[in-house]
Amino acid sequence: MKPSSSPTLTRNQRVKRSTQVANDIKRWIVQSHKKVGDKLPQEAALIEQLGMARSTVREALASLRTQGLIQTSTGPNGGATLTQPPYERCLEAVSNHMYFEPVDITTLYALRRAVEPELAANVATRLSDEQLDELDALVDASHPAHGGSGDWNERREADLVFHDRLADACGSPMLALFCRLLNDIIRRVIVVRNTQQGFAAFDDDVFHSHGELMEAFRARDAERARAVMSEHMERAEALAMEAETRVHRERLLMDPSV
Repeated sequence: MKPSSSPTLTRNQRVKRSTQVANDIKRWIVQSHKKVGDKLPQEAALIEQLGMARSTVREALASLRTQGLIQTSTGPNGGATLTQPPYERCLEAVSNHMYFEPVDITTLYALRRAVEPELAANVATRLSDEQLDELDALVDASHPAHGGSGDWNERREADLVFHDRLADACGSPMLALFCRLLNDIIRRVIVVRNTQQGFAAFDDDVFHSHGELMEAFRARDAERARAVMSEHMERAEALAMEAETRVHRERLLMDPSV
């Protein structure tokens, strides 16, 4: 059935009216195959179509704006325009959800072992020359002997940014999201102490593994990239488990750059 040109209201007495309106508008967006940048019907049209009070429709639109799904403007050509919710909004929601929960390093790396090899395979044939050059620079920045910072945490940040850039190039939004979230959980939750002693193996492994990945990427070899990343994740987990670690629950809501 061809989708309606305007949202229609689904009656549900157990749901707040403005929430119901917001949900129906979201459903209509999907059914009508709307895209980022498309406009919603004007407020007056929504009020007439839904048969709801102006205050209810405005509250629904405010909810959609808070969710990051629309932005509104005034004037003759104003109204609500569909927007892509930023990744940071998702990260904040996950961080809040996990705020009172322990983070198990073993489980964290089990998840990384599952998704990172698929990420590497996904991007192997997609990376541009410019992206490859940026990744090469991050490989060097992760090791003190190749121009990396003398600060261990800054080198680990270069390591994580390397993985972030792979997620940025990923052709699967869901896979990219999972990988980015895992990277940021590592940033915000795990604090490694005594990082200046006995961690040369971590630097060496990251540099070696990322170097092998770059060879696979430049050869456009997806299967080789998957295998190298799988080995990299196994070694990274072993090194992380050897490290003296502790979880700071309060860091979940902190900006990791602070």
